[in-house]
Amino acid sequence: MELLAMDLFHPQAVAPRRGGGGDGWGLWRPMTDPAWAASLSRWQPHATVEHDEAAKEMAVRIETPGFPRDRLSVELSDDRRMLTVSGSMHKSEATPADGAADGAAEANGCGSGGAAETALSSFEERQFTQSFRLPRDADVEAIKADYEHGVLCVRVPTKGPEALPQKRNIAIADK
Repeated sequence: MELLAMDLFHPQAVAPRRGGGGDGWGLWRPMTDPAWAASLSRWQPHATVEHDEAAKEMAVRIETPGFPRDRLSVELSDDRRMLTVSGSMHKSEATPADGAADGAAEANGCGSGGAAETALSSFEERQFTQSFRLPRDADVEAIKADYEHGVLCVRVPTKGPEALPQKRNIAIADK
């Protein structure tokens, strides 16, 4: 009977299985990859883009729960073709310790036991960036954005296909 021991903290130390069959690490390898761990903390808001030909507008709706309005940004690129929506939030909470929690912290040697001790503290940090390509007939001077109940809505009016530059021939002059 073969005994396979996996060291979760040192994946290179795992001996390969006898008789071929790979490296013995199997499905655990992705969890040791730093890129995989970073992908867990990467948060992206849900976004929808709707084109309304009748109203001649494009609407970008982005759900940003927990983000205050002043931490969101809507920018237009230099070439006026990309709309970038970004946000960043940092929230921390601390719960003051009561007498019982202070005694437990002192018994464990985890604190000085002062009145300024906190029993529980937590923080949350999220940031995102999403870019949207604007249609060629977008009226970038009339873009409007509103924010209500955690939903950011950016409205981009369009001029219609008649406002697009038309194909034309350019005469070539002789010298």
